[in-house]
Amino acid sequence: MPSNLQTPILNNYTRSVNFFNGRLLTGEDLTTEQQANRAARSLLGRALGPGVAHGLEVAVSVLANTVPNPVLTVSKGLAINRRGAALLLSDDTDIVLVRPAGVTNGSTTIFQDCTPVQSGVYVAGAGVYLLTIGPASAAEGLAQVSGVSTGAAPCNSNYKADGVQFRLIQIDQTMGLTQAQLSDANHLRNLVAYKCFGVDDWNATATDPLGSLPERFGFLDTLRANQILSGCEEPLAVLYWTADLGISFIDLWSVRRPIVPAGAFAHFSPFVSERRVVEGISMFLQFQAQLAALPATLGPGVLSVAATDYFYYLPAGGLIPVGNGTSPSGLDYLKFFSGRTYRNPVFIEGAKLERILRSSFLYPPIDLSRQELLWVYQVRENQQAIDNKSTPAPALYMLFTNGQMAFEGEARYDLNYFNYANYF
Repeated sequence: MPSNLQTPILNNYTRSVNFFNGRLLTGEDLTTEQQANRAARSLLGRALGPGVAHGLEVAVSVLANTVPNPVLTVSKGLAINRRGAALLLSDDTDIVLVRPAGVTNGSTTIFQDCTPVQSGVYVAGAGVYLLTIGPASAAEGLAQVSGVSTGAAPCNSNYKADGVQFRLIQIDQTMGLTQAQLSDANHLRNLVAYKCFGVDDWNATATDPLGSLPERFGFLDTLRANQILSGCEEPLAVLYWTADLGISFIDLWSVRRPIVPAGAFAHFSPFVSERRVVEGISMFLQFQAQLAALPATLGPGVLSVAATDYFYYLPAGGLIPVGNGTSPSGLDYLKFFSGRTYRNPVFIEGAKLERILRSSFLYPPIDLSRQELLWVYQVRENQQAIDNKSTPAPALYMLFTNGQMAFEGEARYDLNYFNYANYF
């Protein structure tokens, strides 16, 4: 029936027990009160949005990892899942990826709609895997009771402790990766990342914004739609693992996301929600992390790297270290951008750097299969400190941006520095 204005419309989700003097309380009453408090926290968590609040960074375990028995270290931290539950890892933890045969996960989870996420044996093999974190709980200790046997009653645990558990999901087949793509170790990390970002889905929003827009954006949405990834779990990292080499790479930002609210939007959410900005930030951080890992693999050979050697896509804005003959990790920007259409580097003031990068998060990534123009900049403060032989000397770097962004290199009198500006 229709409801009248100013008539309470009640829900049972946060219904709590009414306490008063003389009321007879039962264990069920107190459990109901706990459930109401938990439901209220869950609603608050849903309003904040899912994602990683802090920590929960994933790396290869320095002490325990081996090729046949890979082990990851996950740093302590906090995440919120899509059901509003807080996922707290209170201490840095090593996670063994290959579980011994016969060992299953017997823990129960916090909410009834979050069933145990893993109860089997992981089988190592060449493939791309997704590491997730989800809720778990266990009973601890024995409580003093009256009227029941302390040795037999299943209800007399002293505490119900909340915790987390990790799951590893092989995703290369679901993602549709071919054997040739899996074998292309140079490009695989970038390819997996941009499938997760859903570049084509985001680009499709400009085709017909007044018509039908994509319902899902990226591979993670597909996993959730197919119930391979549950609403109880939050992705932490993607890793590539082979039986011969072990863990070849761990990529956090292809799937890791900061907390972002769902938003009270419907049709135009791709344009007005915060998710698009968060995806742009993740593209930037993913690129910087992958670029930073190249020197450890290539050594001095990093100077000869071209962008197309390792990347199908670049973020709309990024920073590259530049080798100047002494830097072991710097790139040769002429080689890196070879085959691309770009303007020779010009100077900008450091005051513009943050704004340019933040603006880039709203632009699509750079598709290296196309010949669209790139802007390349040097930052005056960086080069001037090197020229002045500042101690400690900063690393030389350049900024590149999508050519669709406005050119920022025009000289402005009384704001730019002589010999560190683009006068034309």
